[in-house]
Amino acid sequence: MQSGGIGNCMNMFTLISNCRFPALVLVTMRGEWGEFNPWQIPMGRAAGPMVELAGGTICRVEIAAEVGPTVEAAAKLTFNTSGLVVVMLGQKLLGVKSFGK
Repeated sequence: MQSGGIGNCMNMFTLISNCRFPALVLVTMRGEWGEFNPWQIPMGRAAGPMVELAGGTICRVEIAAEVGPTVEAAAKLTFNTSGLVVVMLGQKLLGVKSFGK
């Protein structure tokens, strides 16, 4: 999901923590490095703290070569702990979105 979707999932995230079932979520970040749309910035800033408030663990990736190993480690962590683990793929890794020329 995109980072803005985290705000829509808070009830589900707290349910995951309370019921202790594994959930691995991959998040593409917006509102960070090179962002052109100011509407994306608030949720980009709030996404990490919201996951942590819901009891989740964050694994952040900024380097392409680390995506595979990080997702693999995050999957093991979520199933070993029966909890929420979110892999955040930084905007610098993904590149700047542009809808202009």
